[in-house]
Amino acid sequence: MGDAFLAGDVERTRALAARVLDGPAGRAARAQVLSTLGVLEQYAGSVPRAAELLATAAELADGSQRVWALAELGHTRFRLGDLAGIGDVADRLAEAADPGDPGQRALAEFARGIALTVGGDPAAGRPLLADVLELLQSPPLRDDPRYLIHLGLAAGFLGDVRDVVALGERRLAETRERGALGVLVPGLALMAAGRAWLGDHAGAFADAGEAAELGEQLGYAADTAVAVEMLAWQSAARGLHDDARRALERARALTDQAGTTSVHAHQAITAAFCALCRGDLAETAALLEARIAADGGLGSLGEPSGVAPTLVEAYLGLGRTADAAALPQRYATVTPQPPPPPTAALVARCRALTAAAEGAEAALAAHAQAPDAFEAARTRLLYGARLRRAGRRVAAREQLRAALDAFAAMDLTAWARRAADELGATGATARPRRPLASEPLTSQETRVALLVARGLSNREVAAALFLSPKTIEHHLASVFRKRGFRSRTELASAFATAAEQAEEREGAGL
Repeated sequence: MGDAFLAGDVERTRALAARVLDGPAGRAARAQVLSTLGVLEQYAGSVPRAAELLATAAELADGSQRVWALAELGHTRFRLGDLAGIGDVADRLAEAADPGDPGQRALAEFARGIALTVGGDPAAGRPLLADVLELLQSPPLRDDPRYLIHLGLAAGFLGDVRDVVALGERRLAETRERGALGVLVPGLALMAAGRAWLGDHAGAFADAGEAAELGEQLGYAADTAVAVEMLAWQSAARGLHDDARRALERARALTDQAGTTSVHAHQAITAAFCALCRGDLAETAALLEARIAADGGLGSLGEPSGVAPTLVEAYLGLGRTADAAALPQRYATVTPQPPPPPTAALVARCRALTAAAEGAEAALAAHAQAPDAFEAARTRLLYGARLRRAGRRVAAREQLRAALDAFAAMDLTAWARRAADELGATGATARPRRPLASEPLTSQETRVALLVARGLSNREVAAALFLSPKTIEHHLASVFRKRGFRSRTELASAFATAAEQAEEREGAGL
């Protein structure tokens, strides 16, 4: 049954589980089956139902089996936004886990760290999550794919995913080789988020697309929704607004299936970003105001008033200056101190947009300590636009040119064009170092381009993506047409940054 689950065979796993539960299985066997069913339900069915199965499994299990059941129960509580439930699981894990076992200790500290962080005490939670990262990046846990999700979430809450993305690439490659498709979808979804944070948006677009397609094939819901939301974000940032709308609709259907739509703040935040990209500021504001009414405006990772940076931008664009001016102080007040660099940068940006433009320098200084390349470029764009409106064209050009180059390097066409328009309005020539494509690539085209850039043949790319060579030829022809490439060498040069980063991480043995 475990092999069927790892292979992503949902129906076979359920059939085998039913056979065990209908027979004279003992307590330990029933606990194992219920635990596996709970994890499967968390991926491919209803998250509330998964919580019920895992709670029963935890009651029946002993030892490490109980620890794993509780750890998975903690995941379901997190998905459901059940803060009290997360804390309860953390307490039970603290009692059940063997502190001398690195794996059990990591699971217990992860649960406690998440409970403290989302419960409003990140200063106490961060050291625990940092210890989790250290434990999970050490042998033998670093080679165990079961910990990939814990690794990714801990890094996300700590705000620095650089080392984890490198390690995650290795684990995903091993997962592919084993044919463990059952854990590949959540792994790819997390990798997409990590790559985006680091500014590798081509890689994020590719991973999100693969996770979404594989998740659809396997019948997965919750983690597929996360990947599809990333597809919506990436599409909107490239100006592919129809694709973004379709992705958002699909993500909503998937969270409805998983029973998490009502608590899925990230989905509304993604929809608001997509509206911002297509210039619909009224919808952006309406979506985020609804989140404030629902939960105070928590961000994607549960950060207090995390919707403020985008809402400030929308308010200012709508001329609602009084509403915009009220947000930064509220955001700063509810942010736990000291804030991590990514949050400090966004708080400073909000203040700069509603007060003196020079305050953006504090935001840029904080961005320099954090890996979020998109938000750093966005700060430069907003800062430069404000400098231009104040008549400070020379200073504006410096910020806008840096923003343009950054967005173009990230392949985020719509944002690059927005920066180019602002730069052109200063009287400067708006030409990024990397030429802007007239037509953005799709997710599949991006995946093919990245692999070809690393020197793979069409057949090797087809094998890696589980596609036919003819399909690869079709996508590659589209890449050549859209980008004007005349050879694979030109393609490799254009995608050199992302490809070389991937090879450097692999070469380092990470």
